[in-house]
Amino acid sequence: MPIFRTKAIVTRSLHYGESDKIVTFFTQDFGKVKGIAKGARRSKKRFQNALDLFSHLQLIFFDREGMGLVRVEGCDIQNSFPKIREHLRKIFYGDYFLELVNEMAGEREAHPEAFHLLLSFLMDLEKVEPQEDRLRMFEIRMLSVFGYRPNMSRCGFCRRGWEDLKEVPLVFFSLEKGALVCEGCSRSWNNLIPLSLGTARLIEKVSQMDLTKIHRLKFTSQALCESREVLPKFITYQLGKELKSLKCLKGLT
Repeated sequence: MPIFRTKAIVTRSLHYGESDKIVTFFTQDFGKVKGIAKGARRSKKRFQNALDLFSHLQLIFFDREGMGLVRVEGCDIQNSFPKIREHLRKIFYGDYFLELVNEMAGEREAHPEAFHLLLSFLMDLEKVEPQEDRLRMFEIRMLSVFGYRPNMSRCGFCRRGWEDLKEVPLVFFSLEKGALVCEGCSRSWNNLIPLSLGTARLIEKVSQMDLTKIHRLKFTSQALCESREVLPKFITYQLGKELKSLKCLKGLT
């Protein structure tokens, strides 16, 4: 039976039977992987709480057929993110990060960029107070990584760009098209979300900016309000459902 080693983050953990756990990992090399940890609830010494949510670890697992549940053999904790676990608001933010990745990632589809993005935002959440602009940045970058990047640089119909639209600062966003819609083209479409050209530019900038510099950006109150209307709705549209963790966040933001 082949044995594999990879860096991983625990995104879901459930009790199974009397002593086992079914754990979902988002891994650097294999993408989303589900595994069974035999005796995990009895043997604290073997796993040492490594299978709790948020844990960043070196995962060792056996995989016989490359499909279905793998068998978790061992875990070496790199970071358990204790400050996230101690702060209710941070837990809500972290849960949203994990659930969004879980729903966007396919089984056994490697996304190393998404893995490093998730790890980066968890590390940031561990260090600083939760801020809503971090949520919006995470959404924007994950949409981009998984191929759902919204087109905020030009109208999705007439193809006019920012320079052509700057005289009319109010534009719209189409959930169906995943793109901006100018005022002229908006007359032919329903269910559009209004937003300023400034917010559209900011979303575009976040989607392309170097990850090491992204946390330097700040959203204005207008940009937060508008992006809060656009991004979660666009994610819900793409996934076909609203994330459970998003419902919890609505009471915080």
